[in-house]
Amino acid sequence: MEPDLMLEFVAWSFKESIPDSPSALIDAISVYYVEINEPEPFDKKLLALTSPLKRLDVGYTYFLPKTNEKNKLIEWERIPMIVRIDGKGKFLTYADILWQLHTAVYPYLKDEDHHYFEGLEFSGKNKEGIAEYEMWLGN
Repeated sequence: MEPDLMLEFVAWSFKESIPDSPSALIDAISVYYVEINEPEPFDKKLLALTSPLKRLDVGYTYFLPKTNEKNKLIEWERIPMIVRIDGKGKFLTYADILWQLHTAVYPYLKDEDHHYFEGLEFSGKNKEGIAEYEMWLGN
């Protein structure tokens, strides 16, 4: 069964450079918690837990500036994006999910205002039966 919420307890920024592996991500989050003065240290065991998912799709919105011929901003265009997270037949750990997600969204979100990860919310299953989640982003 798909969890309604995932990783909502993790503070992280997609501006951070991409760690080399899911385990390196866990260590990077621990350092990040110190840098942002989180009152409680990060519990590394939480991300090492195995999720009930082998695959999932994560949707989020990316914003592109629309400009006129004088290069003045007219509006922001909302671009819906979907990231496929795949355990290649194995159950994903929560670190696997967040690491694959970070790797996929980094080029789009590293310079955006809304780059703070705030969790994933289950939104249903697609036609292929794959769980779909919406990513919460903060600024």
